[in-house]
Amino acid sequence: MEIIRANYEDTDVFCPNQLKYGACCFYTEDRLSKYFFKINGHEAIIFTNTKQYIQQAIDEFLFYSSFITSIKDEHGNIILTRQTVKPYLYDISKIQPSQFYINKEKLENSKKWIKSPEDIIIPIIIKDDRVISLDGHTRIKAAIDLGYTQVYIYPDDYDQTIFLFIEEAIKRNIHSVYDMELVSAEDYKIKWDKFCDDLFANLK
Repeated sequence: MEIIRANYEDTDVFCPNQLKYGACCFYTEDRLSKYFFKINGHEAIIFTNTKQYIQQAIDEFLFYSSFITSIKDEHGNIILTRQTVKPYLYDISKIQPSQFYINKEKLENSKKWIKSPEDIIIPIIIKDDRVISLDGHTRIKAAIDLGYTQVYIYPDDYDQTIFLFIEEAIKRNIHSVYDMELVSAEDYKIKWDKFCDDLFANLK
């Protein structure tokens, strides 16, 4: 059974208050089983309406939040523990993006739940002494809007295709999140999805 990451349109599966947390909501392809992960620092609690496909849902969640060291169920039982690299604070202005656009709607949702820099933990790679964000660009922009100058980062695994995105970002004079374009949710879907589709089509 495929586990799917929910987006802001999946209000038939999750309530808007859950969807605003980004990569914390997942469901099965039949839309019957759902899994919500509440993050607290390096820990997470899973809330679900089923006992099926728990491990698959956890694997999908950890793909987006690999800094998590433990996961418990809603009754406090430990499901998973592991060692990870400890995130550390880093200046926002020095982070090179690997994307080009910020979804305005997603940005506003992010600012509703971010309460401190500890809520913003960004996966990165380091290449030629440059820190590059793999994901979390919206959260970094939210940090800027909320007056933070630093966010937590941690090294993560990556696919080599990420360098194609980074090269394109630099070509577009995007050297920090400050340079990224704010667009509507509709335009984000059109512009970003088209670029990704075209890039991967050219790789075939």
